[in-house]
Amino acid sequence: MISDLADVVAACGSAVAVVVTVVFALRQLRSAQTANQTLVAIELLTRDRSTDEFLRAEDFVLNELPVRHPAPGPSVSDLPAEARHQVVRLSLYYNGLGQMLAFAAVDPRLLVGTVSYRSRQAWRILEPYILAGRAQRGETYLSHFEHLVHVATHNPWAVAVRKFGLKRFDSYPAELGMRDGSTTALPREHEDA
Repeated sequence: MISDLADVVAACGSAVAVVVTVVFALRQLRSAQTANQTLVAIELLTRDRSTDEFLRAEDFVLNELPVRHPAPGPSVSDLPAEARHQVVRLSLYYNGLGQMLAFAAVDPRLLVGTVSYRSRQAWRILEPYILAGRAQRGETYLSHFEHLVHVATHNPWAVAVRKFGLKRFDSYPAELGMRDGSTTALPREHEDA
């Protein structure tokens, strides 16, 4: 009887040990995956965004695309080859970041703090071309890009700065036109020449 009770206690102890080991192993696996995904995100955010090809694509989309191919107009796939190449280059970059965000592969603060403004600028120009593409290809076309911009829009960087506790200077020169509560920016027409 006592030996049976000891066997039951030992079996329960072994079961608890196995469960604890599995839980810790899964947490360690998730931690390793997150670390790898964060490295990929950092690589995308730093290396790809500083290449000449990316900068040319961004410049084309923001400054030339609306002039050469005004919206509403063609879908991305209906653009001429060179324009399509530039648009696809930029769109797939932001779409990839949006995928990492959607699958929780990276901390959203990393993306919001790094690509918020630029992704919103690109989306503002590209939205009509992407929507025309969705009419042809289906509603999921570049949907992760839209997700990234949606998150960036609803988590503005100015709010994120406060949430993250980033340090800021107490005041800025008035000529910068920034209002921080301690200085008053002058309207441009009141500036001395």
